[in-house]
Amino acid sequence: MQPGLDPQAAADNLIRAFLSQALDHGVFHADLHEGNLFIAAPDRLTAVDFGIIGRIGPPERRYLAEILWGFLNKDYEGVAKTHFNAGYVPAHHSVAAFAQALRAVGEPVFGRKASEVPMSRVLMQLFEITALYDMHLRPELVLLQKTMTMVEGVARRIQPDHDIWTAADPVVRRWMARELSPLARIQRFGEEAVSALRNLARLIENPPGSAPVVISEPSAARSRLLWFALGTLAAGAAFLLAVWLR
Repeated sequence: MQPGLDPQAAADNLIRAFLSQALDHGVFHADLHEGNLFIAAPDRLTAVDFGIIGRIGPPERRYLAEILWGFLNKDYEGVAKTHFNAGYVPAHHSVAAFAQALRAVGEPVFGRKASEVPMSRVLMQLFEITALYDMHLRPELVLLQKTMTMVEGVARRIQPDHDIWTAADPVVRRWMARELSPLARIQRFGEEAVSALRNLARLIENPPGSAPVVISEPSAARSRLLWFALGTLAAGAAFLLAVWLR
């Protein structure tokens, strides 16, 4: 071991750097084994060889943060609902039953040293749940899960008793505070509303099967849509603020 190396801080930095890449930027190094990492005392890490890069979009990043936040707070029902809302689990399954299955995986992990929790057993339980509940995962999330397992393994080799959940907490907490705040929700609501209205305007101006129409001046339909958009955004903002202040 290098003189002056702080194994706990180095392992924490590895987990937090990886999660920051995935959650804050949506781009992450997907091959973080020991051969692609340099470490300098006391806890500075440098990654090389970005031959495999993973990418996850804003919706998947939001779902990932909500899932991690739920596990950190032992909110298995919330984690289950997030899976259903994301479409990972078909709607015909029971949210309560899925939450109970997640609890069976999560509870034995908390309060125990990492060295006492066989990762093979945890992964096997998750695979069993995947098969039982017909979970549909996107390829980028599978790559993310694989890389998280690799990163956790490296962190445990640096610090054998390292706890990935404790290390992840500040990164996930910061992301949740920024992205799921009332103002962030209002901004996202506005962006989605504007996008939907643009699509509606295109359908009004060019109905399916009709010839393209070039409009040089704002039409009455567009004017009505503009007022509708402003009203919708105002009502949505007022509702979200009222819920937050309640």
